[in-house]
Parts: sequence; structure tokens; C-alpha cells
Amino acid sequence: MPTPRRSLIVVLLIAVLGAGFAWMVADPRPATAQAGFDWKRFSGKQVRFLVNSHDWTNEIIRPAIPEFEQLTGIKVAWEIYPEDQFRQKLAVEMVSGSGSVDGFMSLTSWDGLRFLKAGWYEPMEKYLSNPALTGPQFGFDDFFPNTRQIATVNGQLIGVPLYPEVQLLYYRKDVFKAKNVAVPQTMEEWEEAAKKLTDKPNNFYGFVSRGKRSAAVYTLAPFIFNFGGQWLDKDGQPALTSPAAVKGLDTYGRMLRESGPPGVVNVHTYEVVDLMSQGRVAMASDSSNWVSSFENPAKSKVAGQLGYARIPRGSAGSHTPLISWAISVSAQSKNKEAAWYFVQWATSREMVLRQAKAKIPVARESAWKSPEFQGSLPKEWLAAFQASLPDGYPNQANPVVVAVPETRDVIGAAIVAVIEGQPAKDAAEKAQKAVAEIIKKTQ
Repeated sequence: MPTPRRSLIVVLLIAVLGAGFAWMVADPRPATAQAGFDWKRFSGKQVRFLVNSHDWTNEIIRPAIPEFEQLTGIKVAWEIYPEDQFRQKLAVEMVSGSGSVDGFMSLTSWDGLRFLKAGWYEPMEKYLSNPALTGPQFGFDDFFPNTRQIATVNGQLIGVPLYPEVQLLYYRKDVFKAKNVAVPQTMEEWEEAAKKLTDKPNNFYGFVSRGKRSAAVYTLAPFIFNFGGQWLDKDGQPALTSPAAVKGLDTYGRMLRESGPPGVVNVHTYEVVDLMSQGRVAMASDSSNWVSSFENPAKSKVAGQLGYARIPRGSAGSHTPLISWAISVSAQSKNKEAAWYFVQWATSREMVLRQAKAKIPVARESAWKSPEFQGSLPKEWLAAFQASLPDGYPNQANPVVVAVPETRDVIGAAIVAVIEGQPAKDAAEKAQKAVAEIIKKTQ
């Protein structure tokens, strides 16, 4: 029989183990605060991030920053700007080399080659592989492989992906039903539906997408792809004068000219969202990410009335750009490790699950499959998004070149010209020559 002393030791050991097990099960602290990771390592530091205005930056991260500051002792300056202003400000500050920017959002289809060539990205692999800098619960393998690939430029991981996006067709189910119009499956049906649903005397329009110069290049892309075109040929030269590219440009410009709202050449993505949310258009095509705004009753008059579909197919099928914003650490930062702490917190499982609950598309598989995400979004949206992924063209929101802003501006000028009535062939030829010259000077 065990001695009283040995029995007492066993009882105490069981009690200690039981208390430890209860702590693991019931620990109320966020996952990011557990597992013994030293979140206070860089307490007293301050980091500054420049970011694009988006539901993720405004509604998920900004209100949660005090949680990060309490967890780590790191102060965060989180500066949000509309996309065009954001790009301009980031470029000016990075070119100055002041080191005042510690991190930033980056769209690799736009920034990738240019930022890599300029040396603005801090490589991420060395942080992910260092257990002293990356908590054991971060789990980078939880990010979808295709989104990890999108955040990789010339084999170098330049950030953590935030929210993958394709382009979708948004349409008013109630209007389609009232007008007895079927959801378009082909490009030709799409154009016909836009005409039929346009009611200019009542300030209601059949279709809207971006018409504002360089911004419109993104939404033009499926029109070129679906007729069989590409931005660049196999030699990396512009392919804007191919019959498919000209047909896509012509169709896009004509639809916006004939079925779009007045002043469509000034419409950026924000105006697309506003026009649809305010019930002034029957259809829109843009990023899949705007579902969070369209289905928010506080922002949208048409919440619950929208349908979601793949971009209608052309002779070459249905293809859209597959892109994802990433959040990166600046190579110029004087506080790189502290900036990385913020990046891993902002993209942690816990924060991405909050993103999922807010109906914002997620790059983590665990969050995508969560009941919260699957139950928070319309089944039509989920089906259309998932159906679009296999045929999406990674990072093809524009020609992937070093001088993306200059290239997009030239192609955007062609889009505006066609919307205003210029022959697509003439506009394409002008853009072709200009893009070829830009590539020659910058590649």
C-alpha cells in the first residue's frame, strides 16, 4: 500500500496538473497572448503604417489597434488614405528614403516588380522562420497556397496576403425579376441586359463599372481575357492591338457609354459601390470584396436584394484577375521587428476570423471554412467566387511590368477615349505604342 506521504504527493501532482489543464482549456486571453510568446519584447517602440482605405483597414484593424498596443506596448500610427492618394503618398515617402514608414499595404500586381527593384520590401521568410519573432500559433501554412503565391514576387515573399479577390457580376434580383430579364451568361447577353434595364428618364442605369482612367484598367481586364486576349505577349511586349483585346476594349467602352450613368469617366471603385448601394444601377462589375458593403444595411439600400454571378463568358471562357493586397514591412524601417509584430497580429487567426465575421473575404483556409464566414455571406456569392478561382489569372489586373502606374495611365486613356466615342482600334494602337516605349525605358 502507498505511504501517506506518497499519497499526498500524488494528490498534489494531480491537482497541479488539473489546474494546468483547466488553464489551457479556459484561458480567456486571446490566442495571440498565449503559448509563452514574448509579445512585450519591443515595448516602447512606435511603428507607422500607410494603408489603403478598405473595410479591412477601417472596420477590422483600426478599432482593434488599442488591443495590440496593450498586448505589446508598441504604439501604432495607422494612416488610411483613398487608393490614389495612398499610392502617391507612399511613393513620395519611400523615394525620400527617410525611413519614416515602417509598413504598408501593397498590391503585387501593381507594386511588385517596381517595389522589389527599388528595394522597398523587407523579405518575410527570415521572420516567419524565427520562433523568437513569430508566435507558434501564427501558422503561415493556413494561408491558401494561391494567395501566398500572389504575395511572392520573383520568388521572394514580400508580405502577408490579406483578402483574395476576383471580379464578380453584381445584379439586382428584384429589378431582373420585374423586367423579366435573365441573368446574363455570355458577353452578348450582358450587353443586351444592360440596354434593356437602362431607364435614363428615371436616372436608372443598366450597368456601371470603373471609367476613371487608370482605375478602369482592372475592370477592363475580363473583357480582354474573355475574348481570348492578354496584356502582354510571350515576349513581354504589349498585346493591346490583338483582335481580342480590341474587341474587349470596344465592348467595355460601348457598354459604359450606352448603359452607364452620366459622368462615368469619373467613376472609380468607390463610386461603383455607391451607385449600386444607393439603388441607381441594375448591374455592376468589380472586386468580389465589396460584398461586405453591399450586404451591410447601414451602408446599402439594396442589402438582401443582390444576386452574384461569375463574369459572363466570352469566346475564350470566363476569366478575371486573381489578386490580393498584402501587408508588408518596409526595408527602410528602423523598427522592422516591431513592424513585423504588428503584421503577424493583424493577420493572425483571431483577427482573420473577425474579418470573416464581417463578411470580408479571407486568405486563411481556417477562416474561410469557418461557420461564421460560410454563414455570413450569400450562398450565391460563395459559389460564384469559388467557381471563378480556377480560371482566374494571378496578378493580371494590368500588365505586370516595372512601370505599372505609367502603363495603366496610358491604357486608361484608351478606355476613356472609347467611352467618349473614339474607335477602339485607334485607341488601342496609340496605347500599344506608348506601352511599348514605357517597357523599353524601364524594364
